[in-house]
Amino acid sequence: MTRGENGSTVECTQSSTEINSIIVHNLDEPADMERLIKMPSLMPGMPGTKEAYAISVIREDGSVTIPPAAAAHYEFYPLSPVILTTTHRGEGGFAALNKQKAEAGVFKKIIETLKDADKVYWHNNKAYALSTVEGDRLILNEEMLQAFHLESGIGLMSVKSTTVALSFTPVEIWKRKFLSRGLNRAVENISKLDIYE
Repeated sequence: MTRGENGSTVECTQSSTEINSIIVHNLDEPADMERLIKMPSLMPGMPGTKEAYAISVIREDGSVTIPPAAAAHYEFYPLSPVILTTTHRGEGGFAALNKQKAEAGVFKKIIETLKDADKVYWHNNKAYALSTVEGDRLILNEEMLQAFHLESGIGLMSVKSTTVALSFTPVEIWKRKFLSRGLNRAVENISKLDIYE
């Protein structure tokens, strides 16, 4: 369940035989539905700013919700194999990659070394793990949380990183980066993103 800026809620139901479906409650206008499907730019009209899906808070069990629009875009369906990797060395957060798409690119040799699921492997000081989408969530075990410099309770902003990678980076890191570049409006727009808790 998620809460939107206007009090709307979204319930995601998924099974391994169906594509994700979104059931929307208490939406006041058609624009609300459009907002749930589209990925907002944090600085509309300004090149180089990030497009974000939502904020997902790491739960006590290490689970992180994949926003429905991101799941559809990156084809993260229930039971899909996914690769989790460090985004920037020494910085909190991780990127999730659709395994099938990543194998067709530069990650192929690294993926071949990931023999055991939910175990962290290191290549060139970057952490990699093979995992599976569980319903609408990614589950980070303690080893993964440590490798990605994360802990429960941290809000992660899901951002379009590349055509195959969806990044989950702590909101506070993005705020610092935007403020250091004078992008105050982007920081304000972060507060308009839906939050998955």
